[in-house]
Amino acid sequence: MSYTISQAAKRYHIEPHTLRFYEKEGIVSPHRTPGGARFYTDQDIAQLEMALCLRGTGMPIKEIRRYFQLVAQGEGTVEQRLELFAQHRRRILEEIGELQKNLSRIEHKMEIYRQLASQDKQG
Repeated sequence: MSYTISQAAKRYHIEPHTLRFYEKEGIVSPHRTPGGARFYTDQDIAQLEMALCLRGTGMPIKEIRRYFQLVAQGEGTVEQRLELFAQHRRRILEEIGELQKNLSRIEHKMEIYRQLASQDKQG
């Protein structure tokens, strides 16, 4: 199956210019019709999904590009890809920890405000 740039953008709730940016950065490589229009195969879509996942978890574009360069180089780069993902995973876990701490602070404040609101209603 193939998808136009508009179909791919709509499917992932992104703008076509985002897809063109990923193409310019060497992250995705859509095919072209004889007239020059971009189209994406299922394999291109799978690559796009991975790129969006990595970007959505905060991986810098430079590292995403590096990942896809390693994939293109073949199975000899599996260890490097694993290390890239291990480093990214560590960063994500650190961010999750910070988010959990901040969420706890917010929940604590909410509880204080609930108690104050309850006292206002009673008094």
